[in-house]
Amino acid sequence: MSWIELKLDIPPESLEHLSSYLFAHGCEGINVTDDGIIIYFTTHRWSNEVRAGISEYIRQIIPGFSLKQIRVKSVTDHDWHADWKKHFKPVKVTNRVVIRPPWEEYHQSQGEVIITINPQMAFGTGHHESTRLVMIELENLIQPDMHILDVGTGSGILAIMAKKLGAESVLGIDNDVEAIKNATENLQLNDISGAVNFGYAELENVTPSDYDLVLANINRNTLLKYATLFPDYVKQDGYLVISGVLRRDEAQISQLYKENGFSVIKKNVMKDWLAIVFKMKEKKDETGSN
Repeated sequence: MSWIELKLDIPPESLEHLSSYLFAHGCEGINVTDDGIIIYFTTHRWSNEVRAGISEYIRQIIPGFSLKQIRVKSVTDHDWHADWKKHFKPVKVTNRVVIRPPWEEYHQSQGEVIITINPQMAFGTGHHESTRLVMIELENLIQPDMHILDVGTGSGILAIMAKKLGAESVLGIDNDVEAIKNATENLQLNDISGAVNFGYAELENVTPSDYDLVLANINRNTLLKYATLFPDYVKQDGYLVISGVLRRDEAQISQLYKENGFSVIKKNVMKDWLAIVFKMKEKKDETGSN
């Protein structure tokens, strides 16, 4: 698989304003180096229109910025892995949970839960704000014997965390075959193979069930699409945690989910990113009545 690598000649401090835009438009990874900012897109998410949009957005932050300051090249999987190995270090993402890559040693403190993630091509290393937000809420909500669904599982990081924190069963789904391969590998790295199931699927292809908790760290458009589907997967008084959306989308997202039987019980933000915890309050029966 090949990737598109962008090198931006802009100050690293500009990234705080830029990262939310990039991830919302399909970016899969960002690295800050001594001589610039490097961004990765999969080839199927990259186009001249995306490049022009990035240039225009940066111009709003840095007047005078031009397309010439974006250097683009194709890179291989090997190049991707080598770059991640230089920049992916162990990180403590919640009060208890530490994420580490398999090539980094980490001395575990009492009470810590260690999750080993080899990022490969899939989103989810615990460094991005939207992932961290969901992990924080998962740690707060998890109870023994929960049945959990992770929609858009990516690297499998949330599903693996759920199991390590005591969930009885976890199903992670993704519509990217490479993500499912990566999630399965990460499951093996954490010595819990067989305790979590991963499947290549869209939500609508999964048999409805009353899950105690559904996690969805995906994009805004998919969250809007799934608002009418999620009630079929969350039990009465069960929880739904969503992220992957920007703060400016809060009103639209919250209103739509309220119209589909959910109530907001908590919101959390990091930089421009938002996570919302919903509770299923108006579960409809099979006849369509409350």
